[in-house]
Amino acid sequence: MVYNYLRNFLNPADFHIDIYDKHIHITNYDKIITLGTNKIIIKTTSKKLILEGNNFSLNKLADKELLISGTLINLEIKDE
Repeated sequence: MVYNYLRNFLNPADFHIDIYDKHIHITNYDKIITLGTNKIIIKTTSKKLILEGNNFSLNKLADKELLISGTLINLEIKDE
């Protein structure tokens, strides 16, 4: 169990999202479909995430990693 957690931490392969008070951290996504100040749509391997809120701004864009600031109002996850 601990080995799998550590392996995923060091070499993550699956989509992951962390939601904080004023930030959203996303890793291992496939594609950014929409990137706006009130709506962001992200495609993963099997799902589509629709984030709705206020004052979204992109703080970090790295290889398969996003850090978004703003106020999240609604999160919808759809199967693709």
